[in-house]
Amino acid sequence: MEVRRQWVLVGALAISVASCVGTSQMDPEPVPPDDPVSGLLSKGITQLNSNINALSKRMNDVQQASAGTDPVLQELQALDLSGWQLHQQQWVLQRDHLVMARDALRRASKSQGEKGQLLAQWGQHQQQYMKALEELRQQRHYLESKHLEVEARLVERGLQ
Repeated sequence: MEVRRQWVLVGALAISVASCVGTSQMDPEPVPPDDPVSGLLSKGITQLNSNINALSKRMNDVQQASAGTDPVLQELQALDLSGWQLHQQQWVLQRDHLVMARDALRRASKSQGEKGQLLAQWGQHQQQYMKALEELRQQRHYLESKHLEVEARLVERGLQ
């Protein structure tokens, strides 16, 4: 009976992870029809905001759920939560990147004299963004490896 409960918990966590990549039904903020790039950026920002909020609710649900006293299940639940937190950090980073791009483009269209300064800011921002994104990828790789390791231990224990 205990093994069955463990598999139900693992299955529920896997389904939750798979469903965390939904899209938004909200409309992005209105954009002038002559600015399709800003419109696409705003749409992406809106979708990321919706996904970030939905993921926060799911992480809260996982934190409220009990993995019981089994240390392997507790470790698996903690790894899942860490993975979702990392995913949320990536979405926040991406959203902030899109906001910066949209705002810089809007400012540039309003003030031609500011374009050089905005281009320099964009270059610096782009470098920081790529570095942060790479760090998140490395962390994700570590968490995925660790998660596979813990899952394997759980399966091996169930097969003994």
